[in-house]
Amino acid sequence: MIFAISYLGRVLYEDLYIFNFDIALEYIDWNVVFLIMGMMIVVAVIERTGIFQWLAFMAYRISGGRAWLLLPILMLVTGVASSLLDNVTTMLLMTPITVQIAIAMGINPLALLMPELMASNVVGISTLIGTPTNILIGSYAKISFNAFLTNLTPGVLLSLIALIIYSELVYRRELQAASEVSPMLLEKLADRARITEPKHLMKAGCVALGMLVLFVTSEHIHLHPAVTALMGATALLVWIRPDIEEMIEAVDWTTLVFFITLFIVVGAIREVGVISFIAGSIGHFVGDSLLLAMLSITWVSAILSTVVANIPFTAAMLPVVGFLTATFTGADSNVLFFCLAVGAAMGGNGSLIGASANMVTAGIAYRAGYPISYKYFFKKGFPALQLTVAMSMIWLLVHFPGGAAG
Repeated sequence: MIFAISYLGRVLYEDLYIFNFDIALEYIDWNVVFLIMGMMIVVAVIERTGIFQWLAFMAYRISGGRAWLLLPILMLVTGVASSLLDNVTTMLLMTPITVQIAIAMGINPLALLMPELMASNVVGISTLIGTPTNILIGSYAKISFNAFLTNLTPGVLLSLIALIIYSELVYRRELQAASEVSPMLLEKLADRARITEPKHLMKAGCVALGMLVLFVTSEHIHLHPAVTALMGATALLVWIRPDIEEMIEAVDWTTLVFFITLFIVVGAIREVGVISFIAGSIGHFVGDSLLLAMLSITWVSAILSTVVANIPFTAAMLPVVGFLTATFTGADSNVLFFCLAVGAAMGGNGSLIGASANMVTAGIAYRAGYPISYKYFFKKGFPALQLTVAMSMIWLLVHFPGGAAG
């Protein structure tokens, strides 16, 4: 549509021209596209080993069948997995076995799934590759893996603790109704959750460890995260030799095309001056107060992410936050980008359409006979959004005293 307006519309009215195809390509952040593609291949190899299902079952074994203990363990496992992989894939793999464990214990699977999902959206913020929104922010603002880790992890841990307490209270009745799993059913769960390819898992673990080292040291050796992801994907393809056609199918080309077109749309918005107008309006509202800018970006991002999917919202906000970062004294620490990361990702917990992982989990739960309605998600998720964003906001204000002083 953008190109139709630019090429055909200008015949009728010259000012309808936005940009040509060559300029549109300049707006595409190929670093993001190749980082996501590389991680998709890595995840496709790892998921075939059965490690996620095994981890979920081990969480049950460690808890001893006590639902109140199983809940935080599953939340922690899901959160850590989401910080190293993307939260969509994590929930795609964790949801089926979680549903089976919950049914075997005689409790509503949503009592485990909802906290898991919310933990996935929260803890994934702690790393560059944990959420699609972080990937966008990191590439645009040139923020390293270590910067996300050191500046956001303490606040994320505070939010996770608060989320665990909240989940224990909200789902206490369901958790108290848990019953002991019969030995026969436990044996079936163990069989479904076994590691299917231990040798491949060992190789994938070595490659994943190497990738983690490169992600952490990339700032010092000037290695872009996209290169690390592609190197890891290539190493797995050469070492494990999976079926290439299966790997090609494992790459979600629809998602990659979505990101490419998203960059073009945001570029068109910038070309027509909408971004400058929004940035100017926010700048006028917050004045010269960095504190007010931090609060505004965090909470506006969180609230709007319940209405608009957080990925396109983040992409549209990046130039705005970039403009404000260049405007405010003390914002050169990228604090406003970290505020955007917290608001956009944690805001995904506010509604069913807030994050892609929400829709994936809801789809699997629906097929299992436990639908998650928009009303139910909002009722459980929105208070969690307020609680977790508040905890992370407190950390940001303490960690960046320039904002608190402003």
